[in-house]
Amino acid sequence: MSSELSNPAASTLRTDPAWSSMPVVKMRENPERMAWTVLLACFGIFLVLLISVPLAMRYGIQNATAPQTATLDPTQGTVLLFQPGATEPVAITELRKDVLEGSTVEAGDGATQATLRLINESAADEALGSLQLYSGTKLEIDRMRSPLFDMSTEPYQVHLRLDKGQARVFTNSGQQRPLRVEIETPHGSILLDTGSFQIAVTPEQTDLTVSAGSATLSKSGKPDLVVKTGLRAWVTAEGMAGEAVAAAQNLMHNGNFTEPMRDTWESYVIAQNVTPGKVSIMERDGRRVGYFVRQGEDNVPTEVGIRQAINRDVNVYDKLYLQLDAKLLFQSLPGAGYLSSEYPLRVEITYTDIYGKEGLTWGHGFYFRDPENVNWQIVGGEKIPPFNWYTYRSPNLMELLKDTRPARIDSIRIYASGWNYQTMVSEAYLVAE
Repeated sequence: MSSELSNPAASTLRTDPAWSSMPVVKMRENPERMAWTVLLACFGIFLVLLISVPLAMRYGIQNATAPQTATLDPTQGTVLLFQPGATEPVAITELRKDVLEGSTVEAGDGATQATLRLINESAADEALGSLQLYSGTKLEIDRMRSPLFDMSTEPYQVHLRLDKGQARVFTNSGQQRPLRVEIETPHGSILLDTGSFQIAVTPEQTDLTVSAGSATLSKSGKPDLVVKTGLRAWVTAEGMAGEAVAAAQNLMHNGNFTEPMRDTWESYVIAQNVTPGKVSIMERDGRRVGYFVRQGEDNVPTEVGIRQAINRDVNVYDKLYLQLDAKLLFQSLPGAGYLSSEYPLRVEITYTDIYGKEGLTWGHGFYFRDPENVNWQIVGGEKIPPFNWYTYRSPNLMELLKDTRPARIDSIRIYASGWNYQTMVSEAYLVAE
């Protein structure tokens, strides 16, 4: 019997058209091609990983951030702090260093001032930026970050929302990286460079005044507006200023000490045969300050100060205000001495009145140690909290001095006097309107 007869199934497979037309398995036909395909696919995956992994690592190093905390320092009155997720506020009456992202700070309608210090670059208690908050202000801290890795070139990032009220903002670049501060208001947003700024938010509009540096005012659908030193601009719900305009006339030059002191201020010292005081310019809390210090023999009178010639006619102005920030750190002489003339910090204006009388003066002093002698009266000064920035704004001097109304401002001086003292001044302005 033949093999074909003994295996009919095999004969059927060879002759069945359905089986004879099936495709040939490629791997069996050309295994080398499959091997190359696998090798090339693996090499492609290797290249993708070779490029993407370092890029992903670089992106993480560049953009990864760590949250930071702010320091809230009430100067006057009580400040309310709403912590993240909280519905009830906490009354802040003393320094607090653990203010978190997502917190809201509210200053009451009474006489209230507070300082919010932003990013610290090192372990030292030295902030790169700060905000001075005033009565009726509501501020939300949306974001406050520093790069997680030192290799990152990104700036420190602070994003705030000022819902209402007034704030003065001071920003300064650190040694490692700059500080980027963006403030959002109900009407637009403001991106701040290094400098000092005044921001006021009312239901109708946001006003921005640049004392030093520059800021960019933005609103959706409008071109950005850059506002530089000595200018102001505004934004409302409907639109924004077409260009920045001059702010109120500041008669004092370099009151924020951003320029070399020798170009604008003359320093002087009064000390007879004793250790003299010193005055210098330094950076504190993100701002430039004048620093007055004397550490020597006690119970001896000394004085150190700076003065500037103004020589400006003010007949055409209806309002004249003096404003400055003071910070008292130490005074050994209680009060202002027995003549009420030796303050740890005092400002004095010399002027000529409308009747031509020269050499008239008006001044205001600051102290924090009460007089120990009941006969030592305080005249022309006020007690302020120590160790905190305190903003002073004078009454309208044209009204206050109406009996000898100023016609010309001759000079101004800022000084410290007494025994031993350590004080600071910043953001000094003599504004005429």
